[in-house]
Amino acid sequence: MVFFDLPYSKSNASHPAIIISNDDVHNSDDTFICVMITSVDRTDLFSFEIDDSMLEKKGKIVGQARCHLLAFVQRKQIVENYPINTLKPEAVNRLVERINEVSISEDID
Repeated sequence: MVFFDLPYSKSNASHPAIIISNDDVHNSDDTFICVMITSVDRTDLFSFEIDDSMLEKKGKIVGQARCHLLAFVQRKQIVENYPINTLKPEAVNRLVERINEVSISEDID
């Protein structure tokens, strides 16, 4: 669980997150790059639906990654220091591609 400081949030609740950075990022600066997970049932441009086929353990995460809500997080900022579940590598790669597509890259004509 990681705290995401969202401007529209009325509470300081932490959210589950997916670590999308590799070991080199962590080993270099003791930092992870994370994307927030939400259980809110709203689909839009920034949604990346997570289903059981993407998970190592079935049924442990419900919801979607929010592709525009990224954070740099140090280990000490992680509230619960154990994984609830793990995305399969191919799902992480698809998530990173989606983040790049909708949140980072610009279409140049």
